[in-house]
Amino acid sequence: MHDKDPRLLLNTVVTNISYDDSGVKVYNQDGSCIHADYAICTFSLGVLQSDDISFDPELPSWKQEGIETFSMGTYTKIFLQFPADKVFWNTSYQFFLYADPHERGYYPIFQSLDAEGFLPGSGIIFVTVVQSQSYVVEAQDDETTKAEVLAVLRNMFGADNVPEPIAFLYPRWSLERWAYGSYSNWPAGTSLAMHQNLRANVDRLYFAGEATSAEYYGFLHGAWFEGQAVGAMIADLVKKVNVTEEVHYEVLHGTTPDEQYDAANGWQASSFLTYGFE
Repeated sequence: MHDKDPRLLLNTVVTNISYDDSGVKVYNQDGSCIHADYAICTFSLGVLQSDDISFDPELPSWKQEGIETFSMGTYTKIFLQFPADKVFWNTSYQFFLYADPHERGYYPIFQSLDAEGFLPGSGIIFVTVVQSQSYVVEAQDDETTKAEVLAVLRNMFGADNVPEPIAFLYPRWSLERWAYGSYSNWPAGTSLAMHQNLRANVDRLYFAGEATSAEYYGFLHGAWFEGQAVGAMIADLVKKVNVTEEVHYEVLHGTTPDEQYDAANGWQASSFLTYGFE
């Protein structure tokens, strides 16, 4: 497939997916429709949990419960660039920590990109916030966030040493319609069977992405491996060779028995090998 292939639809918003045991239809905001024998849904968990996409028929209860069981985390990196001749931090250090005396997690971890192996001479430093602090900064305007970050830096390095940045940028993952968060997360008490219900197909509609990876959820390579696995499964279905169905669970339990840690439930590695160390 090349970049001008008419089958590659960029900037196309999906609004509805209908499916059954004979195929899948995908309806788009621009009025177009795509029909296929099989489809792989790679929406983020946040999108699946939103009302932006409708399914016809509604997803079965075990699937909906699988989707709602998990949560989306938010992780925000805020980038500042300063003039190269006015870099005020020691570029031989990669990390700088700040402990606010009043509020936990308030702009706590700064990382320099102005270093060998990164972007030497760039004058770029960024700070990371997560969860509740992420929601705060992603809901407020750039100028408010920039003023808060500069106040912290001036507290750390001295007010006279920190100039105004020449560039300022950060994403707002929790507000992006195609994301609604940064990565998926397993709440306490989640079992492998619960996750498999998030992962499993419904008729000819299959699911992939970082959230469906039991081993590497939250990471890019989790999405990569899941996409490969589901793609190979559909290729077998099309060729009618080695046909296997993804398992799901109508009845759930609070723990995961040892025998469920297998490839059918997305667990490729063994958690029970001791290699002689008992």
